[in-house]
Amino acid sequence: MSAASEAADAEVATNSASTAGLRGNMGVLELIFTVVAYNGPVVVFLGFIPIAVLLGNGAGTPVTFLVCGVIVAMLAVGLLTMSARLKRPGGFYALITAGLGKGTGLASGFAALACYFVALLSAYALGGIALDNAVVNVFHGPHVEWWVWAGLMLVVTTVLGHFNISFSSRVLTVFLACELLLMIAYDISVLAKGGAHGIGFDSFTPHEIFSGSTSIAFLFGMGLFGGFEATVIFRDEVRNPERTIPVATYGVVALLASLYAVTAWCFINSYGAAAVLDVVNKDMVNASTNSIQQYTGQFAYDVATVMLFTSSFALALAAHNITARYVFNLGADGILPRRLGQAHERHVSPHRASFALSVTALLVLGVFVAADLPEADLYARLAGLYSYAFVILLVLVALAVGVYLLRDDRMHGKAVGPAVASLVAFVVLCVTLLLATKNFTLLTGATGTMKNVLISVIWGVTLAGGALAIYLKRNRAEVYNSIGRQ
Repeated sequence: MSAASEAADAEVATNSASTAGLRGNMGVLELIFTVVAYNGPVVVFLGFIPIAVLLGNGAGTPVTFLVCGVIVAMLAVGLLTMSARLKRPGGFYALITAGLGKGTGLASGFAALACYFVALLSAYALGGIALDNAVVNVFHGPHVEWWVWAGLMLVVTTVLGHFNISFSSRVLTVFLACELLLMIAYDISVLAKGGAHGIGFDSFTPHEIFSGSTSIAFLFGMGLFGGFEATVIFRDEVRNPERTIPVATYGVVALLASLYAVTAWCFINSYGAAAVLDVVNKDMVNASTNSIQQYTGQFAYDVATVMLFTSSFALALAAHNITARYVFNLGADGILPRRLGQAHERHVSPHRASFALSVTALLVLGVFVAADLPEADLYARLAGLYSYAFVILLVLVALAVGVYLLRDDRMHGKAVGPAVASLVAFVVLCVTLLLATKNFTLLTGATGTMKNVLISVIWGVTLAGGALAIYLKRNRAEVYNSIGRQ
């Protein structure tokens, strides 16, 4: 690579903050909590783990979660190596552009935008349902339509998104700390009381690990790690990114893998490995909350009911912040209106991107309400669509990282290990994407025309990004050349 290219990269590294216009002072714990909050631990425990047990490999679910954590960690090794080399804002959008070219890069930028926007909508839907449930069943208040509460969440999220990320990270830290305390208290209670028939280790035996559908279990397991990559999107808003981002990324993966594996194991022991499948088959919706009530008491049960909302709100706030930064980066490059890529002079936040995102979310939610879609189906389909789009992103970035590191002669062979790890993750993720496509109905609950529409939407948005890159190359070279925050 030429000296001029190296000088250009050095200039990008030096001026990335001023180019992007975003600044912050998040430390390791704040970044970890911001990203993990996006994952919604209580949402996963109450709604996701029972589904994974029922449709996946039953009592072997905890091991599946750990294996998926290892695969994600392998991808993270390459991701961080490449990120440290480039030192650019833009997250997946910038990394995939550097690895696979501007056409694929802009396609991935659109895919990421759609992915996180869908996650935001699903969080609003779930939050509205959860808050209504908490008001009626815990506080004995009146029933209110879910979209009213969702609208209130949107307003609060918009206000918080206007300010610097450090302010939102403090809010997310408080909410996530409460979620972790609840889950740890539950785990300790199950272990202290010996579960239903004594603490068993059946989950770690080959018979249970390979029972049921291991492929479906793996598909659900990969979905648990949504958001781990968001550490790189906040590059300009953390202090000492060379240290903070790697530590936070590995911390997020380790925390999610261990937390969900242990909690799933305790959940299985709370009913017994032999009985848990019957329990989730009969009452999948209430299996987790009933277990909480049995082992930690009525107060914890009420707290869990409330925390389903607070976890949804934290998820919505984190998703809003991540999506706003993709809008900001696409605006800064001129793909979207450049005004969206300008930071607030005082708060150095993506305030215009944040507001535009909220207006768009409000309009889409309005369409959902006007169409009178059942709220439970709405959340399930949006959450499944997000998971599908997330796997597409992971496939692209795994390939991009591997290709970039293998051809980067500045690494002098030092990146071979991370590159191979990323390419191994790429193969596994391709299989996961095939499984997700094959089992799309299971993932989203959508069938027939709706299934085809949802698949067409996510692939259509992705391909639209690639088509726009071709148009820009032919008609607006200056914008094309800036794709990927270059």
